[in-house]
Amino acid sequence: MRRCRGCGAQVPVNSLTCPKCYREMPREVGDAPERDPRTALLLALIPGIIGLWGLGHIYMGLTERGLSFLGAGIVLTTTLIALAYGWFLIITIVCLVMASIIWLGLFILQAFEAWMLSNTGTVDWSSGFRFR
Repeated sequence: MRRCRGCGAQVPVNSLTCPKCYREMPREVGDAPERDPRTALLLALIPGIIGLWGLGHIYMGLTERGLSFLGAGIVLTTTLIALAYGWFLIITIVCLVMASIIWLGLFILQAFEAWMLSNTGTVDWSSGFRFR
C-alpha cells in the first residue's frame, strides 16, 4: 500500500488513481520515502517568518527552487537587519520599505507554492488556480 499525496488515503500499489479523491497516482513506485505535504507547508510558514524560506520545497524534493528561496531569504533578512541600524535616515527608510515589500512578496510566493505542493503535489503555474 502507498499513500495519496492529495488526501492521504491508502492506495493499492497497482491502482492508477486514488480511490478516495480520484487523483492520478504516479505509475512507478520509487525508492524515495513518502513525504507529508502538510509538513512541507509548515516548513514553509513557520521558519519562513524569520526568512528561512524554501524549506518546504527542499523537503518535497524541489531542491534547486528551495535553495533559491533560501538564499534570497537570508540575503533579504540580513539586509533588513543591517538597514535597521543604518546611519542615513531617509535612505535607510526608503531601502527598508523596498526591501520589506520584496521580503513580504517572496514570503507569500514560497508559502503559496508550498500550499500548491500540499494540494496538488507539484508547483504548476501554467494550469491556473483551482480552489476546492
